[in-house]
Amino acid sequence: MNSAKPSGVPGARVGRSDSGRVIAISPQALHRDALVATLTASGAFSVVEGHCDATATAAYDVTVVDLPGLGMAAVRAIVQQRPTVAWGGYLHTGTVSELVDAGLRGYVSVIGSQRDLVVAAIRVASGEVSLPELNASVIRLTPAEQRVCQAYLFDLADVPRALVATELGISERTLKVHLSNVRAKVNSTAANRVELARHLRARGILAG
Repeated sequence: MNSAKPSGVPGARVGRSDSGRVIAISPQALHRDALVATLTASGAFSVVEGHCDATATAAYDVTVVDLPGLGMAAVRAIVQQRPTVAWGGYLHTGTVSELVDAGLRGYVSVIGSQRDLVVAAIRVASGEVSLPELNASVIRLTPAEQRVCQAYLFDLADVPRALVATELGISERTLKVHLSNVRAKVNSTAANRVELARHLRARGILAG
């Protein structure tokens, strides 16, 4: 894969393939480089560029924006002008739906895979919509599962599991069963508290 730095585009790289032009916009170099690398490696676009803000004026088939990095106001302005995929952040259906109403064509949350991002960019570049996370069936936790997750993952996140169970007035085994059921509901293989908390927040199940 050949790459170069196009003139007039700060921090940009170009990947060569057979079709399409995509630009990744983020004020954070690390995020911008990661987005560019993922899109370039896919081989799905003839041009992949990175930019630190929304001032790039060249025509692109799709724009990928770092949602938390740019903020809602900037992203809203972009989606009103270009076919756009928003990446990152936690999935709050209401917030993302506002952007969809403004013209957003695709969304991939922070727990989405690289493949999810590439697929979304390809679909939006083709004139389609890619909002699978918004269209997913609603996942509901039981009151007991909500109570366990709120305590174990957020309120008492630094407390050993056995002590969390004691605080909740349940056995450690019962706490583990609740957490296992929650992982199954969200289809998560998260091995630790931080990862599971990210999954629940990203799906809008618990605010934390």
